[in-house]
Amino acid sequence: MKQNVRRILLAFICSVILTSCSKKDNNNNDLPEVPGMKKGIVSGVVTDAKNLPVKDAGITIEHTVWYNSYLFASSDHDGKYQVSLPDDPAGDWTAKAQILKNAYGQTYKFDLEPDKTGAFNKASGAVRNFKWRLSGQRQGGSGYYGAHVDLYPFGTDVDMTKVKLLFTPFPGETSLIDGTTAASFERPVEEVAGTFMAKDVPIGKYTVKIVYTGKKLLLNNRYTDDIDEESKTVVFGKYGYLGETEYNIAFYITEPD
Repeated sequence: MKQNVRRILLAFICSVILTSCSKKDNNNNDLPEVPGMKKGIVSGVVTDAKNLPVKDAGITIEHTVWYNSYLFASSDHDGKYQVSLPDDPAGDWTAKAQILKNAYGQTYKFDLEPDKTGAFNKASGAVRNFKWRLSGQRQGGSGYYGAHVDLYPFGTDVDMTKVKLLFTPFPGETSLIDGTTAASFERPVEEVAGTFMAKDVPIGKYTVKIVYTGKKLLLNNRYTDDIDEESKTVVFGKYGYLGETEYNIAFYITEPD
């Protein structure tokens, strides 16, 4: 009798174990749930360098195949946005965010940094958060979030790769364009595709001074009726052929007469 009971219990235990393993195997192909992700919805939060919400950032959802297929939204007071993905066209989408900012007498447009890249679709939905950065390399290595200073030697044969630029906040300008505190810093000059430049400068208003050991050099704004000076005021804009969210300023480098 006792042996029969043991056999029945043993058979029951084995049955439970096999059923459990079978259910586990069937779930191996299920996608893990992402916190906040909803099917048919792409959503997220836009923040600045202080992790404060950014209002009125423009969100663009673009189809990866169909031309001119876009969905648009704006971040709200809390920096949040949400877009419903349509059934048609089917397929994959990507997300990007930009913000407009008026400062220094002009309007700037900034690309915002996504926390994730890659496509998504209606079946999965997606969460894409964005951050406003004034400097740092863009994802994928395609340039920088900061502006650049272009330098053109004129009547001097100095080694441009040994030139440095010292940036100091313009008197009375205590903040950068995004409200973060302005501070002094130095940038080396590099040769990029035949042009000498100081790269990845966070947009603000500065006084810039050229630094070169052993010789005095002067700056002259390439696009204005200017005079040669050791330091200049820097307000970034668009000079030459630039991308939609790319900004610069350009100077000739000269020697005193």
